[in-house]
Amino acid sequence: MARKTDLRVVSEAEREVPPTLLEAVELGDVLAIMKAQRRIIAESLATAAENTRPQFSNELNKLNSLISAEESRRSVEDEDRSVVAQTRDEAWDGTGY
Repeated sequence: MARKTDLRVVSEAEREVPPTLLEAVELGDVLAIMKAQRRIIAESLATAAENTRPQFSNELNKLNSLISAEESRRSVEDEDRSVVAQTRDEAWDGTGY
């Protein structure tokens, strides 16, 4: 039996426009900077001369791995943040098991 989900297609009006390279630099967001650079390189790769395509492709691969590493790092930070709570230590009364 198929389950009902609340998933739907996002409309064009709801799509978030990624920041430009300059906007990302002003924000100081390393991940946004790398993604903006990746967009620039990918656009340049489509129009690049044959002798420069390997260089663009190599840079694109490097950025992809850096972006993946940064996203993983942020994911781990978010997981830690959601589990660890700053609570006051209390004396244990022997209950709870």
